[in-house]
Amino acid sequence: WNQVHPSLGTPLMAIVPDGLRLSSNTSRTAPIWKLIRFCMAQGADPRKVAHHLENSRSTWGSEGTAYPKLDAVDRSGHSALSLVFSFRRACCKFEKEYAAQIANADQMLSVFAEFVPEEDPVVLVPEGTVEMWEQLLADESCADVELEVSGVCADSTSGTSGTSGTLRAHGAVLRSASPVLNALLSAPMKEGRSGHIRVEGVTLEAARLFLRLMYTGNSPDTPSMVVLLGALDLAHRWQVPHIVAMAENELVAMVSPETLGELCEAALLKALPKLRSACRCFALTTPDVESAISREDFPTRAQRELRHLLHPATSKRRRSTSDGQ
Repeated sequence: WNQVHPSLGTPLMAIVPDGLRLSSNTSRTAPIWKLIRFCMAQGADPRKVAHHLENSRSTWGSEGTAYPKLDAVDRSGHSALSLVFSFRRACCKFEKEYAAQIANADQMLSVFAEFVPEEDPVVLVPEGTVEMWEQLLADESCADVELEVSGVCADSTSGTSGTSGTLRAHGAVLRSASPVLNALLSAPMKEGRSGHIRVEGVTLEAARLFLRLMYTGNSPDTPSMVVLLGALDLAHRWQVPHIVAMAENELVAMVSPETLGELCEAALLKALPKLRSACRCFALTTPDVESAISREDFPTRAQRELRHLLHPATSKRRRSTSDGQ
């Protein structure tokens, strides 16, 4: 699905020109969008670059017709993603005549944004190995780092009491997992000398989940969304990508009308492609999602993202009006 044709480029690149050119593709139900999503589901990557293509220049229109001649676009050296931008840039020189093609380009970019790179391979670990790490996590006799957690939000649905407290961990494990903690626990730093780290902005339960995922890679129970978001925040803050990925995978399954705003906001702030794609797909396929998005307490970034997804033309007019003012 990412093979390169000598003149057309990748399969997704081959779809781009006619996908943009045909006015009938302005409909969200046009078959072209289903085709692109199918290709990406099979592994086609819109970021794949095709170099050294032959006879790869394309142009539309001709002088003296309803569609003026556009500057030629050379597919060589492009990916499907950058190729769309090039065609769109060419069309914008005659914005009125090529309005449908520009709308198709915006829609195609939106669909390409749903692409999620393949996950790292999952490795099976013997149960005895997991149990050994669980025992190490529970054994505080040789733990040499103290995490002082001062939470700021309580999870009313989890049944836990208290959002702050102290946890103990092993410096060798923390330093191995996180470059940020490795730097903090180095000798010149105060934390390195004292073995004491203040953890602000998450609950005790979230910090405990973070440590469990760091040591064992699993959790015996399904955590609540609030706890998962807290663990995700710590993993993002301390640059532990495999815990970010684990938390993101769990949050994808929690998207609902009630959680859409908070999860979409987290996906945007922390650049989580899989969660962002899940939120966008949910918004596109769920009836009456507008009522959820229109709530006063719906996060601003998520509201802007999803309204642009559902009403791209309206969003564009709103931006144009603001620019004019």
